[in-house]
Amino acid sequence: MEPSQGIAGFLARWRASQEANRQVQGEATMESLRRFRAVACFTAPLHAILALLFAAYSPPAAHPELAQWARALVGAQLAAFVGVVIAGLLTHALLRRRQRANAAAIALQIAVSGLYLYFGAHVTLIDLVFNAGAGLASYLMICIMFGVLSLTRPAISVPVFGMTYLVFAYMLEHAPVNPMQRTSLHVIAAVAPALALVTAWMNWSQYAKSVLLRRQLKRSNEALVVQQQELAFLADHDALTGLYNRREFIRLAQMELLRATRVPCETAVIMVDLDFFKKINDRYGHPGGDAVLKATAACLNQALRATDTPARLGGEEFIVLLPATGREGALQVANKLRDAVRSTTIEFDGGRIAITASFGVSSVAAHANATVDAIYAAADRALYVAKQLGRDRVEYADPEASEFKPES
Repeated sequence: MEPSQGIAGFLARWRASQEANRQVQGEATMESLRRFRAVACFTAPLHAILALLFAAYSPPAAHPELAQWARALVGAQLAAFVGVVIAGLLTHALLRRRQRANAAAIALQIAVSGLYLYFGAHVTLIDLVFNAGAGLASYLMICIMFGVLSLTRPAISVPVFGMTYLVFAYMLEHAPVNPMQRTSLHVIAAVAPALALVTAWMNWSQYAKSVLLRRQLKRSNEALVVQQQELAFLADHDALTGLYNRREFIRLAQMELLRATRVPCETAVIMVDLDFFKKINDRYGHPGGDAVLKATAACLNQALRATDTPARLGGEEFIVLLPATGREGALQVANKLRDAVRSTTIEFDGGRIAITASFGVSSVAAHANATVDAIYAAADRALYVAKQLGRDRVEYADPEASEFKPES
């Protein structure tokens, strides 16, 4: 592999990683703000208690300068208390209003991190100047704490912790500390944000991977649900027209005939067969034929009553179940459908396709105790007659007596 290809591949992966980090940052910011809000409930009273403790501090007689150290810490702790309360209230208000991060949320996240890191640097310098307190331990602890709490991508965390070191280094350079210790303090001051940066990067990497994996799983689950819905639809529907398929129509017809025996009523079916459909396929190809089938299905759906059930049997054949409908009503519906199909013109490939259909109608009386096969066979015979007599017409046939179920 040529070096240029390796560099190009690295840059492509790097850009993809940056884009993924950018997409995750919004969710990470909201999680960080939720963490800040929870931690503020602990740190705000802690700063108030520390301010009271330092205010009540009495330095030993041998070190009167520690009184000034305590006063400086009282001011710092009170300022931190006020800042944490304000930041906590702002965070709470933003979290209540928004479910997703915006520029204000990210800015608040950076501001809270930066100001608290500055507080750590300020308190540490007070300890160093008076050679008391926890010294650099406070700075290190706060840096690492925000490396864990604040979920920021490297493009944000590197400048934040880098600026933290620069500010601390500047303050250290101008603080009245022992010049002999300044070099070692600078080294330690650089190590603290560096360790925090490593912690922040590891924390971010783990969080980003979990978010991306969760999103991928969500997309996969949504795709699986869609596939399951499609499979469930195709189990009882025709894929091309969206009408019920033969199997589902037979099931629905059986249920309707059973219902018609419990609540006596007539039931009818209409078989529909497009005329000269093979010529349409030969002239316009299967795409043209598919367009005709879909237009016919739409025409049937539009012309039928809400209680009627159309289905596609296969090829160019359709069938309609008409509950609570006798011979005359079924013939009226069939003639209405014939007129609707005849007036349908399909626009295809810059031309127009005119269609007609033949209709076979059959019905059973309220107490006939008929089967689906019986009424279907009768409608099929009627359809055959319609074809033989010239097509584009409606014919009727009654089921044969031998096709009825015997009385139980």
